[in-house]
Amino acid sequence: MELVGVRVQLPTNAPILVLRETVGLRRTVPIYIGGPEAHAIDLALSGTPTARPMTHDLLTMLVQQLGGTIEQVVVTELRQGTFYADLYVRDATGEVQTVSARPSDAIAIAVRAKAPIFAEEELVDDAGIAEQPAEDDETQEEEMVEELRKFLDQANPDDFKS
Repeated sequence: MELVGVRVQLPTNAPILVLRETVGLRRTVPIYIGGPEAHAIDLALSGTPTARPMTHDLLTMLVQQLGGTIEQVVVTELRQGTFYADLYVRDATGEVQTVSARPSDAIAIAVRAKAPIFAEEELVDDAGIAEQPAEDDETQEEEMVEELRKFLDQANPDDFKS
C-alpha cells in the first residue's frame, strides 16, 4: 500500500488517512483517524521539524536506540467500524515482535521509520474503494496509445542508432 496522505472530509472536518494499493485495482482504503494522529502523520510526510520529538518520533527513536528496527505495518481488519493494525518490530536479537496498534499510530511510526505499509487482502476487498478513471483520462490515454502506434508504424530501426 502507499500512503496517499491525510485528507479532511467535509462538512464534518473529520481527518481521514488514505491508503492505496500500489498494484492491481489501485483501490483506496479510507480510515477515519483523530486530529492529533493526522497532525503527526502530516508532519512526518512533509518533513516538518519540531522543537522536541513528538510521541511517534520518540517511539521510533527508542526502538532504534535499543537496536531494533520497524519492519512493517499491516492493517489487518475492520471490525464493527474499527480498523486494526499490527506493527512488526525486529528486536536487537533479530526476533520479529508483533505489536497491535491503531492504524494511525502504526502508520505515523512507519512514515518516520520509512517502513512499508501493507493491508490484508480481505480488508481491502471489504473496505477498498475502486478508482474510477475520469472519462477525459481514458480518452487522453487512448489518444496517446494511438499516437504511439502511428509513430511506431512510421519508425525505422535506423532512426534509433546513435
